Amino acid sequence: MANKLGQHFNLHSHTARCGHASGADEDYVREALLAGFDVLGFSDHIFLPRLSQPGMRGDYDELEDYLHSIETLQKKYEGKIKIYKAFEAEWLDRRFEPYYRELLETGTVDYLLIGQHCYFDHGFHWYGSSPYPTEATKAYLEDLLEGMRSGLFLYVAHPDLFMQWHKVFDAQAYQVAEAIAKLSKEMDIPLEVNMGPSRWWHGGNIDKRLLPYPNHQFWEVVARIGAPCVIGVDAHDPRDYHTSDYEFFRTFVKELGLKMVDPSLKLKK
Repeated sequence: MANKLGQHFNLHSHTARCGHASGADEDYVREALLAGFDVLGFSDHIFLPRLSQPGMRGDYDELEDYLHSIETLQKKYEGKIKIYKAFEAEWLDRRFEPYYRELLETGTVDYLLIGQHCYFDHGFHWYGSSPYPTEATKAYLEDLLEGMRSGLFLYVAHPDLFMQWHKVFDAQAYQVAEAIAKLSKEMDIPLEVNMGPSRWWHGGNIDKRLLPYPNHQFWEVVARIGAPCVIGVDAHDPRDYHTSDYEFFRTFVKELGLKMVDPSLKLKK
C-alpha cells in the first residue's frame, strides 16, 4: 500500500497507558489506515514487574488490558490492516532479560524494540539528567550495544537520541554513531529515523535540520557504513499519523542514501 511516506508499515506506536500519550487504541488503527499503512505495531513503553515509572510507562497490572485490546483490534480489522503486539524497552543491565525472553518465546508479544531512554540504579534515571554529558553518552552507548547484542530486539528506536543532551556532534558523537552503525550492519538490526521530535520539539515550529534527532551528521555516518534503516512514526496521538511531515522524512532518507528495509517481513503473519 502506498502512502506519503513511501513505507507501508509503522512498527512504533504507543498508547495512552504510558502516561505521555493520548487517544483510544482503536483510533490509532483507524488513523494509520487512513494514512495508508497496512501494517501497524503497537509498541508501548514496556510494563515492568514490581517497578513503577509514572509518566513514562504503564504499571505492570495494565499488561493484560493492553494485550486484550490489541488482540480485539486484530480480529476486528483482520483483512484491512495487520496489527502486531510489541513493546519498546530499555536494556537495563540484563535485569529484565529473562522477562523479555519470556514475552517473546511465549508469543505474548510479536517483537521488542530497543529504545534507550534511561538506566536503572536504585530507580530510573534519564541519561540526559546527568551533569556529565560525556559520561552519560558513554553509558548510553554501552547499554545500547549490549542490548543489541542480546538478539532480542527487532530494531533500534531513535539511536541518535543521545544528541538531546550531547548537543554537539563532536569526536565522541562520531565514535558513538560509528559503533552503533557497525553493529547494526553486522547483526542486521535496523536503525530508526524517528519522527517524534519533528512534531513536538518547540511545538514543531523549528527548522527540522536543528532537531536533536534525527541528527543529520549521525545519519551521514550510518549511510556511509550502509547499516539497515527504517522510519518510525513513534505515534503518541492518533493524529500523529496525519500531522507528521512525511515529505521531510522521505527526502531526508533519499538525500542521505540510507538503506531502507522492511523488518515486518521477519514477523509471523
